[in-house]
Amino acid sequence: MDLEKEYENWNVECKQDPLKVLPNELLNLDFDIVALQETWLESGIQKFDNFTLFSSGLECKKHEFGCDFYVSGEFFKYVKDVKIINERICCLRLKAKWFSYPLINVHAPTNEKTEEIKEEFYNLLEQNINQIARSDIKTIL
Repeated sequence: MDLEKEYENWNVECKQDPLKVLPNELLNLDFDIVALQETWLESGIQKFDNFTLFSSGLECKKHEFGCDFYVSGEFFKYVKDVKIINERICCLRLKAKWFSYPLINVHAPTNEKTEEIKEEFYNLLEQNINQIARSDIKTIL
Protein backbone atom coordinates (compact mmCIF):
# COMPACT_ATOMS: atom_id res chain seq x y z
CA MET A 1 0.00 0.00 0.00
CA ASP A 2 1.36 3.41 -0.99
CA LEU A 3 0.47 5.57 2.01
CA GLU A 4 1.32 8.82 0.22
CA LYS A 5 -1.11 8.12 -2.63
CA GLU A 6 -3.82 6.86 -0.32
CA TYR A 7 -3.84 10.01 1.83
CA GLU A 8 -2.65 12.75 -0.53
CA ASN A 9 -6.19 14.06 -0.99
CA TRP A 10 -7.82 12.77 2.15
CA ASN A 11 -11.03 14.77 2.34
CA VAL A 12 -13.38 13.91 5.14
CA GLU A 13 -16.82 15.41 5.50
CA CYS A 14 -18.13 14.61 8.88
CA LYS A 15 -21.07 15.83 10.93
CA GLN A 16 -19.31 14.99 14.21
CA ASP A 17 -17.04 17.22 16.27
CA PRO A 18 -13.65 17.09 14.48
CA LEU A 19 -11.82 16.82 17.81
CA LYS A 20 -13.61 13.52 18.45
CA VAL A 21 -12.69 12.01 15.08
CA LEU A 22 -9.42 13.67 14.07
CA PRO A 23 -7.03 12.59 16.86
CA ASN A 24 -7.52 8.86 16.40
CA GLU A 25 -7.28 9.09 12.61
CA LEU A 26 -4.06 11.13 12.71
CA LEU A 27 -2.47 8.93 15.37
CA ASN A 28 -3.11 5.92 13.13
CA LEU A 29 -1.26 7.61 10.24
CA ASP A 30 1.90 8.05 12.32
CA PHE A 31 2.78 11.50 10.93
CA ASP A 32 4.68 14.07 12.98
CA ILE A 33 3.09 17.15 11.37
CA VAL A 34 -0.11 17.39 9.37
CA ALA A 35 -1.50 20.54 7.71
CA LEU A 36 -5.29 20.64 7.82
CA GLN A 37 -7.83 22.93 6.19
CA GLU A 38 -11.52 23.52 6.86
CA THR A 39 -11.50 21.95 10.29
CA TRP A 40 -14.01 24.48 11.65
CA LEU A 41 -12.12 24.81 14.94
CA GLU A 42 -11.84 28.12 16.76
CA SER A 43 -8.52 29.92 16.66
CA GLY A 44 -5.98 28.93 19.30
CA ILE A 45 -3.69 26.24 20.64
CA GLN A 46 -5.06 23.04 22.15
CA LYS A 47 -2.80 20.51 23.85
CA PHE A 48 -3.75 16.86 24.12
CA ASP A 49 -1.93 13.81 25.50
CA ASN A 50 -0.21 12.80 22.26
CA PHE A 51 -0.36 15.94 20.11
CA THR A 52 -0.89 19.69 19.91
CA LEU A 53 -3.32 21.38 17.55
CA PHE A 54 -2.66 24.93 16.32
CA SER A 55 -5.85 26.39 14.80
CA SER A 56 -6.58 29.56 12.84
CA GLY A 57 -10.33 29.18 12.51
CA LEU A 58 -13.08 31.73 12.91
CA GLU A 59 -14.24 32.71 16.37
CA CYS A 60 -17.84 31.91 15.45
CA LYS A 61 -19.58 28.65 14.59
CA LYS A 62 -19.96 29.29 10.85
CA HIS A 63 -18.36 25.93 9.99
CA GLU A 64 -16.02 27.28 7.35
CA PHE A 65 -12.33 27.93 6.83
CA GLY A 66 -9.67 27.15 9.38
CA CYS A 67 -6.04 26.22 8.72
CA ASP A 68 -4.58 24.01 11.39
CA PHE A 69 -1.40 22.17 12.21
CA TYR A 70 -1.42 18.85 14.01
CA VAL A 71 1.96 18.25 15.69
CA SER A 72 2.76 14.97 17.41
CA GLY A 73 3.97 15.06 20.99
CA GLU A 74 7.47 13.88 20.12
CA PHE A 75 7.88 16.46 17.34
CA PHE A 76 6.61 19.39 19.43
CA LYS A 77 10.17 20.12 20.63
CA TYR A 78 11.03 21.36 17.10
CA VAL A 79 8.27 23.99 17.04
CA LYS A 80 9.88 27.41 17.35
CA ASP A 81 6.65 29.39 17.11
CA VAL A 82 3.29 29.62 15.41
CA LYS A 83 1.78 32.68 13.76
CA ILE A 84 -1.97 32.64 13.26
CA ILE A 85 -2.64 35.29 10.64
CA ASN A 86 -6.34 34.76 9.94
CA GLU A 87 -8.83 31.96 9.21
CA ARG A 88 -7.08 31.27 5.88
CA ILE A 89 -3.37 31.51 6.74
CA CYS A 90 -1.16 30.26 9.56
CA CYS A 91 2.55 29.60 9.81
CA LEU A 92 4.38 27.04 11.93
CA ARG A 93 8.11 27.66 12.30
CA LEU A 94 10.31 24.67 13.01
CA LYS A 95 13.86 24.93 14.26
CA ALA A 96 16.64 23.22 12.37
CA LYS A 97 20.36 23.29 13.09
CA TRP A 98 21.30 26.35 10.98
CA PHE A 99 17.97 27.93 10.02
CA SER A 100 14.24 27.87 10.63
CA TYR A 101 11.81 25.94 8.49
CA PRO A 102 8.47 27.77 8.21
CA LEU A 103 5.48 25.78 7.02
CA ILE A 104 2.76 28.09 5.70
CA ASN A 105 -0.68 26.50 5.70
CA VAL A 106 -3.20 28.27 3.48
CA HIS A 107 -6.80 27.89 2.42
CA ALA A 108 -6.87 30.00 -0.75
CA PRO A 109 -10.11 31.51 -2.06
CA THR A 110 -11.72 29.58 -4.89
CA ASN A 111 -12.38 30.99 -8.37
CA GLU A 112 -15.96 31.99 -7.62
CA LYS A 113 -14.78 34.49 -4.97
CA THR A 114 -14.51 38.13 -6.01
CA GLU A 115 -11.24 39.50 -7.35
CA GLU A 116 -11.09 41.76 -4.30
CA ILE A 117 -11.17 38.79 -1.90
CA LYS A 118 -8.54 36.88 -3.90
CA GLU A 119 -6.27 39.92 -4.20
CA GLU A 120 -6.57 40.64 -0.47
CA PHE A 121 -5.67 37.02 0.34
CA TYR A 122 -2.62 36.88 -1.94
CA ASN A 123 -1.39 40.30 -0.79
CA LEU A 124 -1.58 39.19 2.84
CA LEU A 125 0.16 35.91 2.01
CA GLU A 126 2.95 37.71 0.14
CA GLN A 127 3.35 40.24 2.94
CA ASN A 128 3.79 37.45 5.51
CA ILE A 129 6.17 35.47 3.30
CA ASN A 130 8.32 38.60 2.87
CA GLN A 131 8.58 38.94 6.66
CA ILE A 132 10.26 35.52 6.93
CA ALA A 133 14.06 35.53 6.92
CA ARG A 134 15.59 34.93 3.50
CA SER A 135 17.81 32.20 4.95
CA ASP A 136 14.78 30.16 6.04
CA ILE A 137 13.43 27.41 3.81
CA LYS A 138 9.76 28.23 3.23
CA THR A 139 7.10 25.69 2.30
CA ILE A 140 3.57 26.68 1.35
CA LEU A 141 0.96 24.01 1.93
